[in-house]
Amino acid sequence: MNIEQQALKYLREMTGAQSAMFHDGQLEAIVELVVNNRQMLVVRKTGWGKSAVYFIATKIMRDQGKGSSIIISPLIALMRNQIESASRLGLQVATVNSSLNQYEREANERKITTGQADAIIIAPEQLANDDFVQNTLSKVLSRISLFVVDEAHCISDWGHDFRPDYRRIVRILNAMPKNLPVLATTATANNRVVSDIQSQLGDSIIISRGGLTREALRLQNVALMPKPQRLVWLLEAVRKIHGTGIIYCKTIRDCELVADWLQKHSINAHAYSGDSHVTDRIYYEKALIKNELKALVSTSALGMGFDKPDLSFVIHFQAPGNVVEYYQQVGRAGRGIDNAYGIMMQGEEDERIQSFFIERAFPTQEEIDDLLDAIAVHEGLKVSEIERYTNLSSGNIAKVLKFLSTEEPSPIFKDQSTYYRTAIDYRLPEERIARLNAIKTGEWEQLQNYSNHTGCLMQFLAQALDDPLAKDCGKCANCDPSSVLRIDVINEDVENALEFLKYRYVKIKPRKTFAKSGALAQGAFPIYKLPYKNPNWIHEEGLALSRWKDGVWGDLVADGKKKDHFSDELIAPMVQMIKSMPTDEQPRWLTYVPSPRHPNLVRNFAYKIAAALDIYCSDAVTIANTKPPQKTMENSFRRSENLDGAFTVNPSIVYSDPVLLLDDAVDSGWTFTVVSALLRKTQSGKVYPIALTSTSNQG
Repeated sequence: MNIEQQALKYLREMTGAQSAMFHDGQLEAIVELVVNNRQMLVVRKTGWGKSAVYFIATKIMRDQGKGSSIIISPLIALMRNQIESASRLGLQVATVNSSLNQYEREANERKITTGQADAIIIAPEQLANDDFVQNTLSKVLSRISLFVVDEAHCISDWGHDFRPDYRRIVRILNAMPKNLPVLATTATANNRVVSDIQSQLGDSIIISRGGLTREALRLQNVALMPKPQRLVWLLEAVRKIHGTGIIYCKTIRDCELVADWLQKHSINAHAYSGDSHVTDRIYYEKALIKNELKALVSTSALGMGFDKPDLSFVIHFQAPGNVVEYYQQVGRAGRGIDNAYGIMMQGEEDERIQSFFIERAFPTQEEIDDLLDAIAVHEGLKVSEIERYTNLSSGNIAKVLKFLSTEEPSPIFKDQSTYYRTAIDYRLPEERIARLNAIKTGEWEQLQNYSNHTGCLMQFLAQALDDPLAKDCGKCANCDPSSVLRIDVINEDVENALEFLKYRYVKIKPRKTFAKSGALAQGAFPIYKLPYKNPNWIHEEGLALSRWKDGVWGDLVADGKKKDHFSDELIAPMVQMIKSMPTDEQPRWLTYVPSPRHPNLVRNFAYKIAAALDIYCSDAVTIANTKPPQKTMENSFRRSENLDGAFTVNPSIVYSDPVLLLDDAVDSGWTFTVVSALLRKTQSGKVYPIALTSTSNQG
């Protein structure tokens, strides 16, 4: 059996279809890798079958007695899809990623080092794990027969989804034999990104490109509308479209909101994000594939590589960051069916969310200096120790460390689990960052042009990816107006959606532990006068009425903060929220957290709320020392330190009955933690925190 026959045999095993034939370019790519040991960049449309190329090539090479293949894959959901595909060929796969427990990881690393693994799928961040690289990966690199970079656009900082960890791939490739077959794959690389990938992987790399038009997709854009109208439109669309699909949102909180809205109307939908528990993610992926769910409401965590051929719709509840990201995500639909919907909605919040992502894409010089100074002064720090000595959140610490670790030359190096300062005088590459931010801003503007485009929508997407074969699709809303999904948004339904949005309270959970790890958790941090861990001084679970600028109450709160006066319109919903709180015993009095900068703002509102509830309002909490605004503190160490000694409580006007503790806004929860401890210390009853809004950026 020659290579072509062998490859076709394996394709049919992999697909389970005895009549299956290769798509244009698939067989040629396999031959180039297996026979000619070439280095290739394959740029093909979503659903073309890039994984079939590298798994069939792996199977043939293993049949020939060659070593394992390495596949760099950026998403855990994508890895799970790849493992299932490989298993159909009888390939043994070992994965290394952050979702594995210690037992699974050790078992997979043994498979790798003993040569049992036919394919090794590695998350890119694992290339920064010195222990894994030195003790596992380095032992097999000389025996690797194929190196695959899946979603290769992540290599390029010109790409829509650049990931710093991908820079380490080039370093590893430089240390490997020059005749090693290499396959880089992507569906979302324009000419600029292709050129950058080529320069990084080597000029000898050959490029295989194909047309990017997705024949099955019926693309449609929905005009900008407020969130209540959008929820109604979405609900009716999901009801009308036959089959299952994905609904994309930009934030975790919006995924939860949309999923709850659909569930409220008997639609089997669930929220999915990188923050979801791994067990839940696996369960929901399988449920969607088996058509047991109508929809998954997801962030970009469910994107690249997720393969369900009969997915009949992808709806964006909010606009993605650019047309390339949109092409990649909408391409989940219509892979194995003739007709599928790709619908992009837009929201008033989209530009604000996108601006936040662009502004926070790179660390600032101030954040870098803060971290580098701390590491230098203390002659090396573990990640768990850095929060203590910087004003950086755990997320920003991880971002700065990842960014600096991939810079050349780098101002830091890692030995075991400790980071040290090098002698490099590092300055942020402002020109490069400004260039990339300008590109992302331009891409956002291009997406706005797409949303208003009157010509073929598929052609617009293909041209944005520099597809020379781009042409009218004949199926989108502009090419074929009869294909448009038309939804009537009824006022009564909008009112119901508005009520749904108004009463989605935010839980205020008590802080029961100070820190998960590090010296502080062991009581080594000296500044705290209050034993915050005392279980008797922890507040009960409370509620916030809104999220900051959420389009409903959150907008009214923001307006009140600006005017230094909260509208009486907020009183009734606050009272309704308070009465909905589950309590062992109803609070009999109310006190509030005073503000040194707005002394009457919360106080005046507190007295109005107390009057509406017919309970007593006490000025029990007063300011002892004026501290910097709590919102300028970025982590638990700084937040709790900043509150130390900030407040005092007058025991003569503290009552033993349960109490409501009001603040205008809650973020980290540290202010409620400290003030509640002071109240409980002075023999108050149980403390129930309440706030008008939550300003937390989580999600």
